[in-house]
Amino acid sequence: MFEKFYRQVIRLGYITGLFLLIISLPNSKYGMSMSQFFLASAFALERVDLRRAGAFLYARSVLFVIPFITPYLFYLLLESIYRGLKACVRNKPALLFSSILLMHVIGLIFTSDFDYAFKDLRTKLPLFLLPLFISTSQPFSRKYFYWFILLFASATLVRTLINTWSFYHINLIDIRDASRSVSHLIVALLISFSIFSLAYFIKQKRGFPLILKVVFLFMITWFLVYLFLMQSVTGLVISSITLLVLLVLLVFRSRRRGLKILLSVIILSVFTGIFIYLHSVIEEYYKVNPVDLTRLEMYTSRGNKYVHNTKDLSTENGNYLWIYIQWDEMKDAWNKRSRISLDSMDRKNQLILNTLVRFLTSKGERKDADAVDRLSDKEVKAIENGIANVIFVDNFGIRGRIYEFLWGFEEYRKTGNPTGSTVMQRIEFWRASLGIIRNNWLTGVGTGDMNEAFMQQYEKMRSQLSPDQRWRSHDQFLSIFVGFGIFGLLWFLFSIFYPPCLSGKYNDYFFLIFFIIALLSMIPEDTIESQAGVTFFAFFYSFLFWGRKEEDSF
Repeated sequence: MFEKFYRQVIRLGYITGLFLLIISLPNSKYGMSMSQFFLASAFALERVDLRRAGAFLYARSVLFVIPFITPYLFYLLLESIYRGLKACVRNKPALLFSSILLMHVIGLIFTSDFDYAFKDLRTKLPLFLLPLFISTSQPFSRKYFYWFILLFASATLVRTLINTWSFYHINLIDIRDASRSVSHLIVALLISFSIFSLAYFIKQKRGFPLILKVVFLFMITWFLVYLFLMQSVTGLVISSITLLVLLVLLVFRSRRRGLKILLSVIILSVFTGIFIYLHSVIEEYYKVNPVDLTRLEMYTSRGNKYVHNTKDLSTENGNYLWIYIQWDEMKDAWNKRSRISLDSMDRKNQLILNTLVRFLTSKGERKDADAVDRLSDKEVKAIENGIANVIFVDNFGIRGRIYEFLWGFEEYRKTGNPTGSTVMQRIEFWRASLGIIRNNWLTGVGTGDMNEAFMQQYEKMRSQLSPDQRWRSHDQFLSIFVGFGIFGLLWFLFSIFYPPCLSGKYNDYFFLIFFIIALLSMIPEDTIESQAGVTFFAFFYSFLFWGRKEEDSF
């Protein structure tokens, strides 16, 4: 009777750990850590031999039991842990996946900065702990698994609502700063997985009542609106590509000819629509509004002389940047509208003078006092926050993000300075990564020396990136290659691709969508280099692989 109660308590502790981890993924790094203590406790206590403990207590005298009870119970605890580890070792897919952490341990051989190396190992612990805890515990039925997924989607929903409130009620410099506790990039991945999970629940004929399916549809709609509100290009692109991959797989797997044709038409239409939209935005960006540079007006309405630089033909929204400029008028008018001097830096650490010139040009205005006076209070605030184009003031800014990329590309092409453009910065990160790989392709630089290697490489490249922007690879595969060489990269790929192949998990809908989303995220981001990212990857890989009894066939 007591043993049954004990097992139920341990199971409750395991479920509590999962519950806390799931709601913490989009909300709290501290919660992610605490949840793993619950899971570790359940793992350690789950296999304790209560009969042997009872026999020890009742078969010996009190004088013998008192001094030896603590060491004996500790021995039983170690034995329980050993049994759990042994069970994990017998599980080949779990052992393979966990070996990613072992690769990081081996990387210590080539490390000189052990302080950072051990910090990195602590961050990567979920790659070992979560498959260990989940693969050795009793899996859940489909019903309970679905409720865990709904709990996750609800926790993600709460995060998006909090972020939206923060954005509209707190003066944020960057819209992406609304997600502070967990990176906006990780939140985008969680949203993408939530969307496809909820879509699957709606599709099911049984399992959920109609009223819940309507709620799921509203949640999906809100998640999509949120991605547009937060201008999450990463989330929108990953969700779109995941959908296209699923449609392509359906085309190849379906035996119904009509469905194949329909899906093929949808895929072609989507690609065509994306191409037409991108082409129109790019064409609009590079379009130059005609101006006769030989007949430019010389004076403002207030009688001051304009400055015209007709040699620099840079444009903003098709308007020439460096014509019709009256610096003194702009300065006086701006200082009446804003507490931030025109000679100072905006909140993105850019010269506010340049931000103002770009913003006025983007509106088709001249750069004089009249144009500054016509700025709305919202536009003044936007300029102070470093927004240099009127398009970026629009919250639904996918077009603005494309403009931002094109501006960054042109600046990078002209000056070689990628600072200020996230895409161009990534290209600089990748260039640095390839430079390090070129000299360390066999063994890599080791677990702890990546930061130092990148700093040296940026100096070697004479990179124009500002020192506070000189980050690491921002590509998980390049990051592994830099750290552990060619064999480390091959082992990493083998350890994540082969286990689902060995167990047929690619046929499971939930594992498939997670795997696609995770892999796509590893191209623009080094996903498992942060606590939130590695926990997201290790948890869902483990939970979808070993945490349930029945699969959901795709």
